Amino acid sequence: MSEPSPRQVLYALVAGGLVIVVGVLIGGAAVAGLVPLWWTLASSLAVISIGAWSALNWRRTAVVLIAAIGLFVGWAIGTLILAG
Repeated sequence: MSEPSPRQVLYALVAGGLVIVVGVLIGGAAVAGLVPLWWTLASSLAVISIGAWSALNWRRTAVVLIAAIGLFVGWAIGTLILAG
């Protein structure tokens, strides 16, 4: 396999950072009591799944970034609906 480009490494780090941020936000919403337990568990499973998949496919930058951004948007919309 060829050496990864700097852009691939940067995008992988950005996507990984976004997945970690969503994980922290899930924990914060759970501790604050904003969302039910089932949403916390479902969101945590999504973070673990997307994080593991992204780690295995980090060279596919477009798909990995879309997955990370989709995770954040899905979590944010779901949390806003359930907290409101």
